[in-house]
Amino acid sequence: MVGQAVPDDVRRRIERDFAGETWFEATRLIDSLVLSPRVLRSLLVLAQGSILELQRYARCAEQDWRDVVFWAEYEDHDAAEPRRVRNLEQPLGDPEAPE
Repeated sequence: MVGQAVPDDVRRRIERDFAGETWFEATRLIDSLVLSPRVLRSLLVLAQGSILELQRYARCAEQDWRDVVFWAEYEDHDAAEPRRVRNLEQPLGDPEAPE
């Protein structure tokens, strides 16, 4: 990221979720994005280890990062009152950010 380091918890999640060559691709993609740590965490939660999904959600985040955060932090997206299930302002793996 330009001007901002990728948080350690994001790096650990990349190592955990992406194996072999996909680790390099995922790391390169995350490093190239100028997005907040919350949005980066959201991308990884949504991608669930799929480099194709990571790329797709990264494109979405570049259009409107709020969509990606909403999809990652809430369930029942179409409900009158979606239910928040995680807080990705907290580091991944933190008890306050259940996965």
